Amino acid sequence: MQVILLAGAGRMGSALLRGWIETMGAGYHFVALDPHAGPSLADIGAEPAPGSRFSHASTIRDLPSGLRPQVIVLATKPQSIGDVIADLRDRIDAETVLVSIAAGRSIRSISKAAGTGSPVIRVMPNIGASVARAVSAGFASTGTTSRQKTLVERLFTSVGQMTWLEKEEHLHLVTAVSGSGPAYYFAFCEAMIAAAEAEGLSSETARALAIGTVTSAGQLLACHPDPAHLRATVTSPNGTTAAGLASLLSHGVLEKLSRDTISAAARRSRELSQDPEKRGNCE
Repeated sequence: MQVILLAGAGRMGSALLRGWIETMGAGYHFVALDPHAGPSLADIGAEPAPGSRFSHASTIRDLPSGLRPQVIVLATKPQSIGDVIADLRDRIDAETVLVSIAAGRSIRSISKAAGTGSPVIRVMPNIGASVARAVSAGFASTGTTSRQKTLVERLFTSVGQMTWLEKEEHLHLVTAVSGSGPAYYFAFCEAMIAAAEAEGLSSETARALAIGTVTSAGQLLACHPDPAHLRATVTSPNGTTAAGLASLLSHGVLEKLSRDTISAAARRSRELSQDPEKRGNCE
């Protein structure tokens, strides 16, 4: 039985754990290590699949004696990862895959903290994991085997889709586009609601229309992943959609806003990846 240890069962960690237990089937022992997540995990492990196990440990001392995880998923705050690895060092060897979903902690820094020569994989999922619609991208350290990558890929495809990157540096852009991206769409939805209310719709109607439109647009993109084609399909010449788009796209404002948004988020990710003594007040 393969042991998957999750260190940190907050919002993202618990979403991942739920996906693993519900979809990965037999042959796994999932262990959640988190001092604060006992009640929130009660329903997750209530009925694991036949042939699999789930257990929760509040502290390192509560872990089963002799437990040797094949994979440790680090889902804590970035500044806590070093301490977590130090606490788990006796359970890490050269074959243990360390997977970090924390922004700003490089493979080099994680490898240095472990000091075991273990393979390290960084993955950036997003909040879509909570509804099994995550978009994740990862980068693996040199020496990670195809078998190890396949196992980690299965962990993240259990909550959505997963792609591999050619450069670790690209994780800053992944963080900016898909990691932070849901918030941009939520913000635009808020702006649509406010605009509809300003034009005279009730708050209830504005919310229903704006949220329903964003939801249906996302479903259309999932079925037909060509945004330009879908936009053209909805837009009749000289119609209302054309008039709205003309304002939205005028003078390249939307394009510039999008570039500035992605650039700002990626820049912040790079700041957070600096050594602690160089971060200043970045956190």
